[in-house]
Amino acid sequence: MNNFTGFTDLCIPEARADVLEPIIREAIELGYRNLAIEQIIDVTTDANAASKQDVVPKPYCLKNLKASFGGQIRFFNRLTVIFSDASVSLVLNKSNNIRCYNLIAALPTTLSGLQYACQTMVCDIITHNSSTNPLRLARKYYYLAVERDIAFELKYAPTIVDSSERKATIGRAHRYHSVGKSKNVIISSEAKNPFQLRSPYDLANLGLIFGLSEEQSKESIRGIPNKILLSAESRRFGKAGVIIARRIKSAEDSDDYSDSELEEDISDDDENEDEGTFEDADMDDGNGTDEENDEKEQPPKKMSKHEKIK
Repeated sequence: MNNFTGFTDLCIPEARADVLEPIIREAIELGYRNLAIEQIIDVTTDANAASKQDVVPKPYCLKNLKASFGGQIRFFNRLTVIFSDASVSLVLNKSNNIRCYNLIAALPTTLSGLQYACQTMVCDIITHNSSTNPLRLARKYYYLAVERDIAFELKYAPTIVDSSERKATIGRAHRYHSVGKSKNVIISSEAKNPFQLRSPYDLANLGLIFGLSEEQSKESIRGIPNKILLSAESRRFGKAGVIIARRIKSAEDSDDYSDSELEEDISDDDENEDEGTFEDADMDDGNGTDEENDEKEQPPKKMSKHEKIK
């Protein structure tokens, strides 16, 4: 199982290679180590989606990007599904292409769809757009999503371009704080050009505006996105994921001892045993048993006259 580390941006919209390469190059310079290329399908606008064999398109080919930036950054395929109700499961369950995506994001347009995404839908991220900002989520469904390792996404690039998007995103972020204390919140870019990207340290400060604490701001761009990638891998390949990591041994509490440590322990024990022997000997010489002490300490008895004559 993969172990994901470093700063992560889980939303870079799909585009031509000549458009994506400057964005990726800028992301590498800013310190990102994981990027997800997003593709979007809208089930609500496709009336024949349920009758189609596979409404999900094939994932974006990452072969050329990996060849160009191999070893510098890791790429992932992300599918964002726009839907309104639970009938979306009928469309996704018979799709073969959906299994090729690393991440699945849910973008519900109704309150019932939002509740379905939190409670039942197989997804990794719950996101939003300008039309879904007014949706209010109950605390019960929020914590159901948190228990299922689903993240709630906030996008900052649209807030740079449009003031109304900025107001709506900040309002949604504060609702996440009031409902669920901003648990499992991630910050993504949705950057369409390099100028819309911001460094991870700028986003840590931006998180304070979104109602996140300092620790939550750092985790929203590193810890939680990497945990979502790991849980997505578990969803794709099995029910459980295993991480093999090197164990760091502490000097204070260690089960393994070196030869020098063993010699020190043995020598200390020997000294203690010798000291204990001497102490015991001294105690025996001074005290001993009551009978022995009485015999040693009592003076010799006087002999009677007839004993002297004999």
